[in-house]
Amino acid sequence: KLAVNLDAKTVEVDSARVHLTGKEYAMLELLSLRKGTTLTKEMFLNHLYGGMDEPELKIIDVFICKLRKKLAHACSGDNYIETVWGRGYVLRDPDDKAEAA
Repeated sequence: KLAVNLDAKTVEVDSARVHLTGKEYAMLELLSLRKGTTLTKEMFLNHLYGGMDEPELKIIDVFICKLRKKLAHACSGDNYIETVWGRGYVLRDPDDKAEAA
């Protein structure tokens, strides 16, 4: 089970700490605060960089890819971050997807 501690800025899967970079944590934090809501790449850029010298949108895909790999490694391959084609990304519990299928 994925747990994001917003106060301590830590991430755990089944009580085991997952080490993330500052940007990876910031993205997971935003996803967890808006769990179940699709977030656009522009929303991530604004959250990460606050409109200051923003890099290309493609950097969001890179961060999401790295974040997914770390989470999948920590939680036996479960995928918490879904791609919503043409829109962005959404955080869901893997169990929710199994029930919806």
